[in-house]
Amino acid sequence: MLKVLLVDDEPNVRHGVKMMIPWDDLGLEVIGEAEDGDDGLSKIMSLKPDIVIADVKMPGMTGIKMIEAATKSGYNGKCLILSGYSDFTYAKEAMSLGVKGFILKPVDEDEMIEALKALCEEIQTEKKNKAAMRKGSKYMNEQLVRALLLGDDSAISKSSLSAYCYDCYDAAIISPAEDMEQDEKSILLESVKSRLEACSDVDVISPEFRSGITAVLFKGWKRKRILDFFSELNRDLFGKIFVTIGNTVNCPEDIRLSYLDADGLLKNRFMYLHCGVVTTETMGDEAGGEGQIGDVVSQIYAYVEINDTEKLNETLERFRQALCGSNYTPERIKVLCITAVMDIKSRLVKNIGDKKTEQFINNEFIASIGETSNLFDIIETLKSTLCELSCTHFGRTTKSTMERVVQYIQSNYSRELRLEQLANIFGYNSAYLGKVFHQYTGENFNNYLDRIRITEAKRLLLLDEYKVYEVAEMVGYSNINYFHNKFKKYVGISPLSFKRQGKGPDGGAEGEAEE
Repeated sequence: MLKVLLVDDEPNVRHGVKMMIPWDDLGLEVIGEAEDGDDGLSKIMSLKPDIVIADVKMPGMTGIKMIEAATKSGYNGKCLILSGYSDFTYAKEAMSLGVKGFILKPVDEDEMIEALKALCEEIQTEKKNKAAMRKGSKYMNEQLVRALLLGDDSAISKSSLSAYCYDCYDAAIISPAEDMEQDEKSILLESVKSRLEACSDVDVISPEFRSGITAVLFKGWKRKRILDFFSELNRDLFGKIFVTIGNTVNCPEDIRLSYLDADGLLKNRFMYLHCGVVTTETMGDEAGGEGQIGDVVSQIYAYVEINDTEKLNETLERFRQALCGSNYTPERIKVLCITAVMDIKSRLVKNIGDKKTEQFINNEFIASIGETSNLFDIIETLKSTLCELSCTHFGRTTKSTMERVVQYIQSNYSRELRLEQLANIFGYNSAYLGKVFHQYTGENFNNYLDRIRITEAKRLLLLDEYKVYEVAEMVGYSNINYFHNKFKKYVGISPLSFKRQGKGPDGGAEGEAEE
């Protein structure tokens, strides 16, 4: 409905006009009345009517002067003049102010209706033209922003950059944080777009720019303001968007560089999706080092077995950060995680049995790792599952640290073990751990480990199921000659001779060489 204001010093005239015109049929609504020019000017500026119907001659300010003052103050609506005077001078002056109709009193109903119809058509035409101009201007601006983001110099002219006089520019890319139907995705991105378009100094490129994303250019915004805006937006949208923000640049020609930064971050969404809003600074804070991956993986099982869930979680977090610092693809990262889980499972099967392990690490669990869309959720799942497994099967104990160290050695003698490695697992300085270990066991670490390995080797040799080199590998010696020397040192004869005899001296009995 278009809004109409009646201005006349005669109440009967105002009432008569109100009653004779079928306002609703014309798509009009009388929103107010004024009794003189001063009152009329005040209501024109406050009510912003589309059409003003005013008498020419009123006490104080005339209708012509009122229209002139309103026009100078920025009013651009349509005006229709009523007058009891047929003097052409009034009509001429009114027309010079843009008045669209001059109707003599007494008002003829049909003449008034036709005049109002003409004004309504003119207003609607102007609105359509303005909308078309805005759409065209918006389209041209979008084309320019696209060219700036993509570095298309052929579509950028010096004159088109005249409006880009800001001291800084930041490009951002917004995408849905999770898989969703196309309709739901479109609704989400349109909601984001409308929120951004309500801000000043922001150019928004619709999702058609690149499938499934919205590109944004912030002009003259401080970095903190951008981060705060997106943090609030993502919170309002319940974390449904993932935002990457390129580095700040200082001239329009470098906007492409900021966009490339944001696009590069988007390619790492598997690693950083949980952050919600990501910048190059975020990656610097999160990333670890690729070289740490092997070292971290080797510690995970140790903390499961000794039931140190705090260090287990810390180790898994370092594992995640190390993967973030690598150049691995999401597929390779998933393979690394699955491989680590399978290795842990094989150790657990040997230690606590297959059935108990299947309660926590089964085929469905392993498959779920491959189906998870981001690294953070994979690591959180591993934390939860491995901590629960550790507490269930290696529950917290009253054993002293040295008892736990000895227990760990007895369970893992077949693997590569070093004092430094144990010190790291249990949180000790290696020299101090060596000293305390000797006090507790009466032996130094290497002798204790050798004795356990040789005792197990004698048992395996007596089974007569394995060759000597197989036994060596099974108890932790990768070098057959080294195993031979160690065995002879502790048992007094070679492994092969021991195997042939089918029996041998008990540990500590005569025949063992002294240390």
